[in-house]
Amino acid sequence: MPDRLSNLLARFSVAAHVDRSGPLQQAAAFNATHDAGRLHLLRSGSAQILHEGWTPLKLARPSLLFYPRPFVHRLQPEPGPAVNFVSAAIRFTGGSVNPLAAALPPLLVLPLEALTDARTTLGQLFDEADSARCGRRIALDRLCDLLLVQVLRHVIDRSLANSGMLAGLADARLSKALTLLHDQPQRDWHLEDLAARAGMSRARFAARFKQVVGIAPGEYLTRWRISLAQHLLQQGRAVKEVAGEVGYASPAALGRVFATRTGATPKAWAHTRAHATTSVPA
Repeated sequence: MPDRLSNLLARFSVAAHVDRSGPLQQAAAFNATHDAGRLHLLRSGSAQILHEGWTPLKLARPSLLFYPRPFVHRLQPEPGPAVNFVSAAIRFTGGSVNPLAAALPPLLVLPLEALTDARTTLGQLFDEADSARCGRRIALDRLCDLLLVQVLRHVIDRSLANSGMLAGLADARLSKALTLLHDQPQRDWHLEDLAARAGMSRARFAARFKQVVGIAPGEYLTRWRISLAQHLLQQGRAVKEVAGEVGYASPAALGRVFATRTGATPKAWAHTRAHATTSVPA
């Protein structure tokens, strides 16, 4: 089976910044700011997770909570053994236009014991959190980066996504076609080519793709190309250069599809995003 994550993460990376660790002695509020998600690792004790409009979620065993997108919530320690946790801000490259962040549920909760492939990483991360060694902050951030890759792998391998990109990558046949679309968006793909890569007939592939991913293959490819175009435009790349890289014959061709999907031309969209980024307070 092809590597389903490496090229995705090379294009749309994710980075963690650990900003809290140790005992949680009183309620902590986490706001939805600057396109950042949040990762909590509850090491010990019991806590309630409070969200507006949701039933309180009680955690009574070591657990991972992952908010891939901004989400206002509060962490409230329960009476009993002290709550010990590690928390990190999570930023996906591209923020709200990152397709990986968009493919994940708003909140993923996993008991730490379920993350069998991440036991070594978790052990090293908690050891660093408890230490005062040189380079501790950088080590914690990098270990959280690795943990996030292992969490994404867990979501795919255990088929935890109900639909969308990650559900497609969990499907043994569809993943072959999806990986090719992700790796070669500039190619002139036809349904027959993708079906052949998946070892399926054209009709069966189209039906299975829509059932699992939720949209038709052609629509998925268009969305993927526009996401890539947005990512490249955010890096300051020229529209002419971006068009060819994401599979459009000319800047005008990209512009027509881009405007239909986003409501703005590529140049106008890039200008607005750049202005919004420079306006974010430090």
